[in-house]
Amino acid sequence: MGNDALNKMAQDMQIKRYNNELEANYVGRIIYSALCHWMRYSVMDETTPKCDRKSKAYILSKMRELLYIMSEAFPICKKWIFKDLKSPSDIDELVRELRDKMLAARELLEVDNSHNIGLPVYERYYCSQAYDRIVGLSDATCVPKHIGITRVVRREQDSESNVIMNEISIVEYLDRIFESGTWIECHSLEDFEFFNPYSKRPPYQSWTNVIPNHDKRMLARLTLYNGLHEYHLIWRQQDKIMNSPLSYVLAEWKEERRILLALRKQVGNPMGATYEIRDSVYLLNLYCGLPTREQIIIDTYCWPLNSMDDKYNYVVPDFVWEDIKKLIVDSLGIELKEKN
Repeated sequence: MGNDALNKMAQDMQIKRYNNELEANYVGRIIYSALCHWMRYSVMDETTPKCDRKSKAYILSKMRELLYIMSEAFPICKKWIFKDLKSPSDIDELVRELRDKMLAARELLEVDNSHNIGLPVYERYYCSQAYDRIVGLSDATCVPKHIGITRVVRREQDSESNVIMNEISIVEYLDRIFESGTWIECHSLEDFEFFNPYSKRPPYQSWTNVIPNHDKRMLARLTLYNGLHEYHLIWRQQDKIMNSPLSYVLAEWKEERRILLALRKQVGNPMGATYEIRDSVYLLNLYCGLPTREQIIIDTYCWPLNSMDDKYNYVVPDFVWEDIKKLIVDSLGIELKEKN
């Protein structure tokens, strides 16, 4: 398999190399989107009487083999795919992560109590002013453009509506989350670590055992095991200190990340991010982990930049940039600046 096959894949998926893009990154992006599409079709393999669903183990085995074959066929992208692998089992983890991204974005669905995977019914959703996102398998007349883990098609008529994400400001979110807490009086703060919203370091380096003396609203955590934490909202109210554990649902969606970003924004110390423009894409550099909801959106519409499992740097198509920018600035309170 050589350049002709690669060029055909790129042409079929409408993926173009941007100015000064490393060849390894370009080939990696092609294989990344192709693997997602092969994952859709592998669900329909006629291996059982019910050929509309497959086990997660089947998908893992099939995609592991395909990923290995593609890396051998195009060795230039091996470093992009397997950047930090330390053992063969890490390959399985790469495939699991990609499969889970597809599930989170509803490109794939769990269809029964055995957690077998199927495909959604073909449908089109708003993506941007000129494009619709499609899920499910389209007919031969539909020629989609592949971006990230999804596919888009040009709309016949531009739309002014925007329903990818309807946001409230990050500061308003902070007010709501504190107002809706389940509060109990807290008599001791000695066991907690506290997030320091004034820190210039990345959030994971911004926790301290020192109890803040002046902040009325705080994010605190208790250390559990295996690096896990339990998060709490702390609210000073007159002569009392109130505590509200972060709910299980909020913790599952990593909403503590949104809260700490809101606290930084509130004290005039917003988290930063940078971008640069390259032809028809934007290169986005994030410096912190995102809440699950925003992570799903970025994983859906963008490619990882430096490696298959890159979670901080992305290639963003220009036609979704304004929505992604709005999400970063408004929904997360991150200050976004163009690189010089």
